Amino acid sequence: GSEVAQESLLLHGPFARKPKRIRTAFSPSQLLRLERAFEKNHYVVGAERKQLASSLSLSETQVKVWFQNRRTKYKRQKLEEEGPEADQKKKGSHHINRWRLATKQAPGDDIDVTSND
Repeated sequence: GSEVAQESLLLHGPFARKPKRIRTAFSPSQLLRLERAFEKNHYVVGAERKQLASSLSLSETQVKVWFQNRRTKYKRQKLEEEGPEADQKKKGSHHINRWRLATKQAPGDDIDVTSND
């Protein structure tokens, strides 16, 4: 009946989800090579990525995603090293502080986000 049609649509329809990708388990030697490459350059593209991927028996996508994740980890570690004063930065208030400086607002003033001036 129509239930079968519904199920078929869910599995094969325009919004059907791809099966969940299995998480790549990198070997220690792959990780060492990837980390060394990251030390030299935080971005690896084109022929360099192709070469690195094939030498590690990984797909270019796996290498690309590893680098994306590694940059995220690097940024997080950088923020943690900066200590508690980095909390201000994380919340985006540095944008507000830059705006206060640019418009010569006093830090105590409440900001009217609705006005156009």
